[in-house]
Amino acid sequence: MKILLIEDDDRIASLIGLYLQKEHYKVSVASDGKEGLKLFQQIKPDFVVLDLMLPKLDGWSVLKAIRQVDNTPVILLTAKSDDIDKILGLETGADDYITKPFNPRELISRIRAIIRRTTTFESKKIKINNLIIDQDKMEVIQNNTKLHFSALEFKLLFFMASHPGQVFSRSRLLDEIYTDHDVLVEERTIDVHIKNIRKKLGDSSKNPVYIESVFSVGYRFVEP
Repeated sequence: MKILLIEDDDRIASLIGLYLQKEHYKVSVASDGKEGLKLFQQIKPDFVVLDLMLPKLDGWSVLKAIRQVDNTPVILLTAKSDDIDKILGLETGADDYITKPFNPRELISRIRAIIRRTTTFESKKIKINNLIIDQDKMEVIQNNTKLHFSALEFKLLFFMASHPGQVFSRSRLLDEIYTDHDVLVEERTIDVHIKNIRKKLGDSSKNPVYIESVFSVGYRFVEP
């Protein structure tokens, strides 16, 4: 996923960029509004993190220009805590806002939440070679045989199969399948789910057909 960060404070931009890259997002950075709009047109990002107080062209103008041509999710960074600024930002078309100073982890969490809320899949049935994953029926069919998965295992399998080739950290996968954030779940729980899914699919960690381990990072669903 490509994320465009438009932020004129080099220190903040560098910090946010590091956190985004750690989550395996492809990050492009612009230090002013005009450069940000130019990059937006060039790279067509999947998500925009936009500071409001920018040189050359302010964040409000950038947001309005983006909304004239695209519905790309946008989260605003603002040093102002006034409610009127937050309301104006949402009314102009922002998907969310976060007030400086902030914890970069909170920003990552907000981005993930917006992506989950705005992402829809063209098909709720995924077919990969001899495997069919049907979201409506919560069924997994392999070689015309129905396999039995728990609700969390199915949710994890469907999510990963919907993004073949993309690497996901354990923490990202936890966020996707556990919707109750008050429940504390260790990241290694994902390893247990993956092990169970592999066993049911007849998959191997050494010679994966479906799910590949990415050393010290997490997992990805193998591209067909």
